[in-house]
Amino acid sequence: HANFALASSLKIENNYNECVNILNKVISIDKDNSRANLELGIIYSHLGNVKKGILLLKKSLEIDPLNYETRYNISQMQLYNKDFQEGWNNFKSRWFYHNFKSKMFKSQKKLLSNLNELKNIFIWAEQGVGDQIMYGSMFFEISKFSKKIIARVDKRLIKIFQGIHKNIMFIDYDTEIKEEQFDFHLPLGDLGGLLRKNLDSFKNVKFPYIDFDKKIFTKVKKSLNSKKKFVIGISWSSKNEEIGESKSINLTDLTPILKLSNMTFLDLEYKDAKKDKEKLYEEKKIQIHRFEDIDYFNDILAVTSIIKSCDLIITCSNVNAHISGALGKKTFLLLPIGKGRLLNWSSENNHSIWYPSVKIFQQIKSGDWSFPINQLKEEILKCLNY
Repeated sequence: HANFALASSLKIENNYNECVNILNKVISIDKDNSRANLELGIIYSHLGNVKKGILLLKKSLEIDPLNYETRYNISQMQLYNKDFQEGWNNFKSRWFYHNFKSKMFKSQKKLLSNLNELKNIFIWAEQGVGDQIMYGSMFFEISKFSKKIIARVDKRLIKIFQGIHKNIMFIDYDTEIKEEQFDFHLPLGDLGGLLRKNLDSFKNVKFPYIDFDKKIFTKVKKSLNSKKKFVIGISWSSKNEEIGESKSINLTDLTPILKLSNMTFLDLEYKDAKKDKEKLYEEKKIQIHRFEDIDYFNDILAVTSIIKSCDLIITCSNVNAHISGALGKKTFLLLPIGKGRLLNWSSENNHSIWYPSVKIFQQIKSGDWSFPINQLKEEILKCLNY
């Protein structure tokens, strides 16, 4: 127990190498310690060695097959590693993992288990807004199979989905659904197990698959055109309670990019970032603009319209990355190496498999953003033919 407590505090401090030493010591004394194998596997994943992480978690599952924390973690690693069959299968264990935030929908009707039994289906949202946008990339395909689909999503997403997916009825969490309205149901994330069985299946997505407001888009374009500069939308923080800190960047760390000339930078943050921007202006004399009349947290349709009007998006792993990717907008994503890098950002040739327009710039050392930010600067200069 003392070893685990020490390893846990070292993990919080991102002191992964010392963590590895302690956990290896535990395993050398007790090779059948499922907890030590699980913790060590997670650490290796944080260090960027996902394959080694998977092997250790498999060992942990051999010892303790009913540990849903292990099964959930291995699903994340397998899906990130493009082991789709095992990954989606293990992902079903999320409902039994105590730390998984979403609640399962209770129904007398059966869960949809294959594409031959589609009649009227009810798809219910789970996880955060970003995940819902990502899984929404499968709405086109699933609607080809079914007579009638009702999809329950976060109410902020209804407007961005319903204009494009006209044969799906979108409802929010407060709308009551009756058993007689559907034959089968399934959680949104389980669409992956039905429709994303291999890498080629990701090519079935039609972009954009979310909508924007033409009036807001035109208004934003008009106000930006007068500046005649390259317009970059930026966001640098994540609100995720557990891993948000690992995914977020200090705004001043982006200075090498923000100092580039002939550019207008637009703040796309969901929270009020006045202090961050004031500090940046005081220290570096760099200004970042924002449309103050827009509610960035609640009016996601307005946010998609602003993102649509930009030439390029630079963001950490947050909702904006998903919106921009779903629009097919050129996006540069700054990603941590381990903790905070979820299944969402599995890649081929440094581009997201879910969003081919999103290019990934990843840390090589946990907590250090200098390498991806310098890479990103070079890429922007290439874009502008400097």
